[in-house]
Amino acid sequence: MAVARSLSWFAQLSWPALRHQAGRQLLALLAIVLGVALGFAVHLLNSTALAEFGSAAASLQGKPDLVLRGDTAESVPEALYFKVAADPGVALASPIVEGQALAQDAQGKPFSLRLIGWDLLQGAALNPALLPQAAGSSLLAGLDPAQLSLNPAAQQKLAGPASQLRLRAASAGSGQAQSQLFQIGPGNAAAGTPLAVLDVAAAQALLGKLGRLDRVDIRLAAGLQAKQWLAGQALPPGFGAAPPPDEGQRLSQISQAYRVNLGVLSLMALFTGSLLVFAVMSLSVAQRLPQWALLGVLGMTAAERARLLLLEAALLGALGSLLGLALGWGLAQAALHWLGANLGLGQLSAGLALQPLPWGAALVFGGLGLLLSLASAVLPALTLRRMPVAQVLKGLGADSGLQLPAWLGPVLLLAGLGLALLPPLPPGWPGAELPLAAYAGMLCLLLGGIACVPQLLRACLGLLRLWPGAHRQALIVLVDERARDQAGEASRALAGVLVSLALSVAMLVMVGSFRDSLNLWLTQMLPADLYLRSSLRVSSAGGVDGLSAPLPPAFLRAVQASGLAQRIAPQRSDEVWMQGQRYALLARAVDEAQLPLAEPLSAASHRQDLTPIYISEALRDALRLKPGDTSELRLRAAAPPLKVLVRGVWRDYARQSGAVLMPLAAYQAWTQDERVTELQLWLAPGQSSDAANRALRALAVQGDDVEIAASEDLRALSMKIFDRSFAVTVWLQGVTLAIGLFGIAASQSAQVLARRREFGLLLHLGFSRAGVLRLLTLEAALLCGVGCLAGLGLGLGLSAVLIWVVNPQSFHWSMDMSLPWPRLLALLLAVFAAGVLAALLAGRRAAGFAAVQSVKEDW
Repeated sequence: MAVARSLSWFAQLSWPALRHQAGRQLLALLAIVLGVALGFAVHLLNSTALAEFGSAAASLQGKPDLVLRGDTAESVPEALYFKVAADPGVALASPIVEGQALAQDAQGKPFSLRLIGWDLLQGAALNPALLPQAAGSSLLAGLDPAQLSLNPAAQQKLAGPASQLRLRAASAGSGQAQSQLFQIGPGNAAAGTPLAVLDVAAAQALLGKLGRLDRVDIRLAAGLQAKQWLAGQALPPGFGAAPPPDEGQRLSQISQAYRVNLGVLSLMALFTGSLLVFAVMSLSVAQRLPQWALLGVLGMTAAERARLLLLEAALLGALGSLLGLALGWGLAQAALHWLGANLGLGQLSAGLALQPLPWGAALVFGGLGLLLSLASAVLPALTLRRMPVAQVLKGLGADSGLQLPAWLGPVLLLAGLGLALLPPLPPGWPGAELPLAAYAGMLCLLLGGIACVPQLLRACLGLLRLWPGAHRQALIVLVDERARDQAGEASRALAGVLVSLALSVAMLVMVGSFRDSLNLWLTQMLPADLYLRSSLRVSSAGGVDGLSAPLPPAFLRAVQASGLAQRIAPQRSDEVWMQGQRYALLARAVDEAQLPLAEPLSAASHRQDLTPIYISEALRDALRLKPGDTSELRLRAAAPPLKVLVRGVWRDYARQSGAVLMPLAAYQAWTQDERVTELQLWLAPGQSSDAANRALRALAVQGDDVEIAASEDLRALSMKIFDRSFAVTVWLQGVTLAIGLFGIAASQSAQVLARRREFGLLLHLGFSRAGVLRLLTLEAALLCGVGCLAGLGLGLGLSAVLIWVVNPQSFHWSMDMSLPWPRLLALLLAVFAAGVLAALLAGRRAAGFAAVQSVKEDW
């Protein structure tokens, strides 16, 4: 009955009143729609990317019970495979060889092709996605060592029917390149990047892995548990069998920080929108106070008035959430089509399809929009409950009695600072990789900034009173009295724009600082004119992506003798073990003065028995090392160690999992391996990059065997990737700011229109229409100026938390803060101008009423 009565009252009382506020209500609705849409779209993109990657990994892994691979060894010898395959507890044992090769697409351009060599008869039941899919084709055709099967991504590269494909790969042992021509057989259904499936023997020959395997997929006999079988095995040292890893879960962990940060940013738009809804609801209540009071006299109770207002908010939130979910689905579809969803890691490409609608997530985001809309109406509803009906009907206004205490703002700011300074959670705890305390601190800073607006406004008024003759100027006196009396109302009106401006400033400073730091890092790490490496890859113990193949000695001698470069600096890329974990290694000549150091070098004196190394920030955080500590490196997990001294910590924006940098001479003395994988070349005077590129390719056995890039091209490509990665962030920032600008425009215009009686009285007392507009301009300038100052200060504080806390804890890299003052000033000017212009436009309308009519409204 109460619900039916409320709905009836809404149709008869609220709807006509809301129609007169259609502009503000539509802005509030738009804020909810955009907030829900952005959050839901980001969630859809993330979940689609994870599901697609997990599906692709599952199609390649198959469904074995166990996977046998080398824990500390690089490969599985065939003798061990035969022993396992002959075990009575093993139903199937599928040998797998993995690697990479180069092929040419339909335009003759080289592309990387992942290779999987397998025994079709053993692996068909374990990896059905790798089977040839053509109707009527014989499975025996897959046993032909001269034939390969391409997945859809590889077939798309060829862009049409082709009968043959030449593959070029590097030998796993020597790195020597070799080519082989294969017949193209029926394709397979494996998902993911371009892939070719071929016979295991052919893969071993092409990749230089004769007698060796990368892994063995095992299916146990029916009824036999993995633990039982493992308990009865005595595998050689360095080998182990375990259930196949969950690659989707691994990617989820790697990309967690990126996804959470993007999700938090998208929800900030919804949070800002809720503040706009709060401002609209508060102003709507203030503008309709006489009507609410009259309803109270006619018998509507205080609780019924509050319920009616909450119903208005609920309907607004429900409609906004439904429209937001639909818009979010459309945005995700468009983003997948045009941009792809790569989780910030580059795993996936454009053109993916959304997963079926996740009803659970839709309910969460829809409910969040509804909940925030209701929460935004709680304080206005309390105002209605406490409204003195008789006083309002006499035109004396109403005191909400909800003024915040003066100490609340500073306390929240201090709490936010304290939370931001808390150390991260210990490893192994839930959420240990996320800066949860920093997020809570940022929320406290935002709320504290809003709570401090009245005090800041009064402080600015104190400065205004210092103006010569201020107490004798009517405009300043009126502004002073209203600002002191309505400071709480100003805080509510400024809440949305303050939050959006602070977030925009924070993101602008953070992204700009990151971009400047990356640009400086590229300059320090890429000092040469040209960079050269092999296009071929050799298998790495850390994964199928592989390492750059060593450059052929004959090619190196030819480059040295060519005279193309006045200086050549070689580099070796490899992998090392450190404290039981595998990390990337860069061995090159080290100039400490040019290193992008994250903290001062170790002051420890050099010891002859310790080799100096430089670790990245990610490795420092993972192993809890610091400059001056000692540790050990191993080429393989069971190899003899090299004792090292952590000389310094350097910034590495290229490798998220950690890396070690050491002098090339020390690496060669340790490994007795003088092969190099990259060259840095400083060209001779007058030598152009394009001419040197052509000349260097002519020295190679095949021009496509080497990748050559100029330093400026690498920097431009890196900055392009950076801008593309942060395009979504910039877009979310723009939407949040737009919501805030809509909010200040709606708030200012609503406040001005609600003061028509006041303006009418001023006109009767001798004020001119131009004088009223000057009063509004001064008030709006004061209010918007305070909002801009507060937003700038709060935004700089939030940016400091992002730069010095959130990024180091989330991504394990640091950066230097740099302030893009031109863009910041343009942002502040836009917000200031929007608020003042909105007040002036509304003031022209409000001051245009006849003075008599305006005063008649005052009882």
